Parts: sequence; structure tokens; C-alpha cells
Amino acid sequence: MRIRTGSTLRTAAATVAAGTLLTGAVAVGAGQAAADGIPNGPWCHGPAKVLAESDWSQVAICSVQGPTGWAYRGVAKTTGAPLEIYGATENQYGFHATNNGYTYHVHRDRLLITAPNGAVISDEPWNWSDWR
Repeated sequence: MRIRTGSTLRTAAATVAAGTLLTGAVAVGAGQAAADGIPNGPWCHGPAKVLAESDWSQVAICSVQGPTGWAYRGVAKTTGAPLEIYGATENQYGFHATNNGYTYHVHRDRLLITAPNGAVISDEPWNWSDWR
């Protein structure tokens, strides 16, 4: 069940909100690192840390080079719009990535998207998720 707060759901946030994660590796040529992701959805150049899917989003959390070591890659299922955010952080609750003031919280049970003022834009329980 999607939970909306306020009278409207921001279309832009819904468009970039992405999160479904599927298990399984994408085939690659010999000598290349195995890619991991969701068919027709977000993927990682190597093994994914998290793959998850809600009714509205597909999400992959990928290990990357950089200060935090994580990237958020998502696809909005309604529009197919991708979102890639480098610099995602991890804490005891899950992973968190911020883009233009909007924060995407990837928890074990849901994707929670908050606006710059802290208001909840979308609360999307996972249909399934794979945490590694």
C-alpha cells in the first residue's frame, strides 16, 4: 500500500522515485566483472548490495568508488525514468541518498522518500527485496 501525505504527491518525486530490486546476474563477456540487477531495471557493474521492488519503484544499491562507496540506482515503474545518485550512505536503518533536497531511504521493508522540508512524499513497502 502506498501511503501519501498531504493533498498531492509530487510528480517529479514520483517520477524519480525508483526501487525494485530483483535477484540474478546479467550475463557478461569473459574477463568482465559480473553485473547484477533487475531485468529491464536498475543494475550494478558488479554485485549489488540490495535489490528491491515496490509497486512503483525498482532499486539497486551498488558498491562504487568514492567517499561513501555506495550508489543508489532506481527506476520509476510508472514512467521508466531512471535515477542514479552517487554518495549514498549506510546506517543501521539501511541506505540513504539525496538528490535536489529529496532523500531516498532504502529500508529493509520499504522505500521512503522525503521532501527537502522533511515531509514524506512516498512510503512504498517492498513486494520483495534481496539484501546481501
